[in-house]
Amino acid sequence: MKFLPNILKAFLVNFFLIGIIFASEVCPSISPKIAGDSPKDQVEAILNGIVCSFIELQSDNSENSSSTLNLTKKKILPYVDLQYFTELALKDYWDQLDLRERKIFERDIKNSLIEEYIDILSGFKDWKDVQISVDEDFTQKDNIANIKVSVSLQNQNTTVTLKLIRKKRWKIYDLDYQTLSIVGIEKIGYDSKIKRQGIEKLIQKMLKKS
Repeated sequence: MKFLPNILKAFLVNFFLIGIIFASEVCPSISPKIAGDSPKDQVEAILNGIVCSFIELQSDNSENSSSTLNLTKKKILPYVDLQYFTELALKDYWDQLDLRERKIFERDIKNSLIEEYIDILSGFKDWKDVQISVDEDFTQKDNIANIKVSVSLQNQNTTVTLKLIRKKRWKIYDLDYQTLSIVGIEKIGYDSKIKRQGIEKLIQKMLKKS
């Protein structure tokens, strides 16, 4: 993911982290556990909760890497389906892995996301100025849903698509921006590493890092 720093900085706020347009007006937010059960209701509750939490953190002047990390673990990661994210990122290699190896890759992806994003989140100061609208007309097929989200910040506008899967509840597993997706970026990275060094060696390297 290192080769897309500008995109990550510009659109990280859209992945896991975007709130809705009335976020600062309705804080504290409604928990996803008591929000409506539709994908749209869940996305609004998840994202609004994240934005409200960061607004509160900044208001208390307690924002730093440590507090941002804690907030990420509490407000973001529980609503991301890391297992499905990992399965899609590994694709053809997934069936070759046992349960322990799958968990190693899942942990690597979680650590990678945290490592890439914490500094960006800690430095982002414009949470109150983010304007977001969640499209009413989402698409859903069985337990998969796609929801378009429009984002406006500092006179820059863009639209992204959040992808969700429902198992016990709706969770985010990917974000599409034009022809790019977070899962697709990770897939390219893993495919390249596995072809160069083999999957067993890659697993051993990940174990040494943890």
